[in-house]
Amino acid sequence: MTKRISLSREIVLEEGLKISSEMGFNKLTYNGLARSLSIQPQSMYRYVSNLEDLKSGVVAIYLKGLVELIYHELLAYSGKDALRKFAFCVISYSQSRLTFPDMVGGLAEFSNTDAVSEQMEKLHNILVEIIKPITKDKSMIEQNVQLFMSHVLGHLQLMNNGIAPKKVNIQQNFEENIERFFSLF
Repeated sequence: MTKRISLSREIVLEEGLKISSEMGFNKLTYNGLARSLSIQPQSMYRYVSNLEDLKSGVVAIYLKGLVELIYHELLAYSGKDALRKFAFCVISYSQSRLTFPDMVGGLAEFSNTDAVSEQMEKLHNILVEIIKPITKDKSMIEQNVQLFMSHVLGHLQLMNNGIAPKKVNIQQNFEENIERFFSLF
């Protein structure tokens, strides 16, 4: 006899993230998730109210994992080293979980939900705290945050879509461009 696991919203969302990571965000369904959890689809309503709640919860839990990883990994770093580490955490995390198009699509679709918005704010605040001390002109902190995040997300786009020219070492260019940012800050 198999022991039934006690479900919670977080366990359901983690399983939803697992399915999304393996099969794609658009393949996440109520019925598929219920099957994966060995419960009836109508039992899902105990944990998520509808498909939108499920998908926004998956995006929020994805971001929460990223925020926790970044926070944990950056404890020993500051300044430029922390900024480099932030970039590499975002890149490595996104390659191990949702694909880039799924991540961006989920953020675009569910950024207005409280859970996703809260995690985006935390991610933004971490980046502000890293960039603030290395920014010469304090009126440029927010612009530097946006510029740096655009660079990281652009790099993910190039990596995931394979649109960089074949002769270009995209990883080397990414690292060199991070160094170039420091002269702008």
